[in-house]
Amino acid sequence: MESQQDGQQTEEKYPYVEILGDTVTPTHTIAAVVISVGLGLGGYLLGEKILPGIASAEMVQSYSLLAGIVGCVIALILCAVLFKPKRVLTETEIKPEEADDILAHMQIDYQEEMDVIQHDPVTRKEMEDLKIKDLFMQKEEGKDT
Repeated sequence: MESQQDGQQTEEKYPYVEILGDTVTPTHTIAAVVISVGLGLGGYLLGEKILPGIASAEMVQSYSLLAGIVGCVIALILCAVLFKPKRVLTETEIKPEEADDILAHMQIDYQEEMDVIQHDPVTRKEMEDLKIKDLFMQKEEGKDT
């Protein structure tokens, strides 16, 4: 799909789908599953073939499982290197008047949040660090007047 914006051409290379709340490309997802199953199962089956000559009979099954887990860890590292994240995160400044819309969209009860901010020092500190506590406090102060 091609579109023109301000004289620039952009091409959408991959269609995206949502799986378990994350946006992914189907081809990369299928490739990651194939790599993971191949290395995990391959490690297990390789362990069952090689280990009977090396380890005692009662330990072959356990060592084979361990070889499968090692294959899964290798697959994890390989997939992390091959398939980089495609997200673009942007930060915007939130104005106090936009806080209502955001809370409504997230289905958050304002009064419940205020109670947590006022009574839980850990949450209060975290919100101060994120610089979002003032959004709630300004609204509360405006409510009192």
